[in-house]
Amino acid sequence: MPSTLEAIEQLCLAARDWLRQNGLEKDWFAVMLLLRESLNNAVVHGNGNNPALWVDCELRRGRRWLSISVTDLGVGFRWTRLRKHRAGFEETCGRGLEIYRLYADEVVFNRRGNRVLFRRLIGKGGEGALN
Repeated sequence: MPSTLEAIEQLCLAARDWLRQNGLEKDWFAVMLLLRESLNNAVVHGNGNNPALWVDCELRRGRRWLSISVTDLGVGFRWTRLRKHRAGFEETCGRGLEIYRLYADEVVFNRRGNRVLFRRLIGKGGEGALN
């Protein structure tokens, strides 16, 4: 998808339909939150809102797990430095990592920091298990 906020909205609408078609309504809130946050980060921070740069997104459903992968063309970020950071009440950055921790069971960044993979147990509803 191109790096635009409009493309994020279109992809999220398609993902909502896909979730419904695959019987994943119970997971809708958590999956959509993870998807929107990671796509926004890829478009805004990764690709600098440049519509000429693309974001790759993939959703997969296994028997027990749902996975979401988002990759941008940016330089990445130093996720290892922020891995244990907890966003404070008044902080304006770092909230995406908190969302990832709360709503995904597994979060994996590539070495460069421009790709994130989430895994979530199907049918869980509510929050994730990472603390």
